[in-house]
Amino acid sequence: MSHDILERRYRALLRAYPADYRQERADELLEILISEAPATRRWPDPRQAVALVRAGLRVRSGSAARRPTAVLFWQGLHLAAMAVLALGAVIGLDDTIERFEFGGLDDPLDVLLDDGANLIMTAAALATLALGRQRLAAVLVVAAIAVPTAASQNLFANSMPQWWAPVVAAPLVLAGLRRPADVPAVERGNGVLATLGVVALHLVPVDRLSIVDPVQQGLVAIVTVGAFAAFLWVATADQRLLLAAAPTFALGWLHQVMVYPESAMSLYRAEALPSMIVAVAMVLGALAMTRRRQARA
Repeated sequence: MSHDILERRYRALLRAYPADYRQERADELLEILISEAPATRRWPDPRQAVALVRAGLRVRSGSAARRPTAVLFWQGLHLAAMAVLALGAVIGLDDTIERFEFGGLDDPLDVLLDDGANLIMTAAALATLALGRQRLAAVLVVAAIAVPTAASQNLFANSMPQWWAPVVAAPLVLAGLRRPADVPAVERGNGVLATLGVVALHLVPVDRLSIVDPVQQGLVAIVTVGAFAAFLWVATADQRLLLAAAPTFALGWLHQVMVYPESAMSLYRAEALPSMIVAVAMVLGALAMTRRRQARA
């Protein structure tokens, strides 16, 4: 009975691996793990649990594939497009709600034209991409640039991040149409989780580190360090997340440099040059770790 419970819990941990990998090797892994466990054990060994999750993330990033760099690149493109669109939708939703809260109910049509069209089209492109409908997503992401801009010049004129989201995502989605046949598509659930992780990274309240209250400042610092540490722990095992997160930093940078061109090379504004340095570092880090992994193989 104890081993049955332990097996169920190990199977839960093995969900870190892709479905096809689990089908081929789950029973073999479970046999090894259960055979080494004492008869009274009910919970997986903590070190084994961490190792299983991290190994599963590495397999998802393509370490067991015939062409790991190709898997990293093409699946990374797909996840990057989803992350950019998701972040744009979150920003657009926040701005739309804010406008309704501060007088938008007096003229809802203006709000829908200024913000709603972009939000709807971006969300539609994201949904089709998450469902794996790459060609339809390519059409919708281009429409998400053209239709809201034709409906209202507000977002375009102010160079808002949510307007840039489909612009940044479009080349990623279009490039994804040329994904080689031997590179598997991103699993739907994995793509959604990866996208949520990247968006959550942008919701970390870094800007609140400047508050005066030392207690609140300390709490924000703990949350910030913890969130970034967790993301980097996952991303160093699954380098696709580094590629997925990199272009999301371009949205704030593009908004900033279009509104304040002098900030393009400024280290003072957090949305400008430092953001792009982080983005480039993520891409270079993903490529370096993949090359090192191949050299060890």
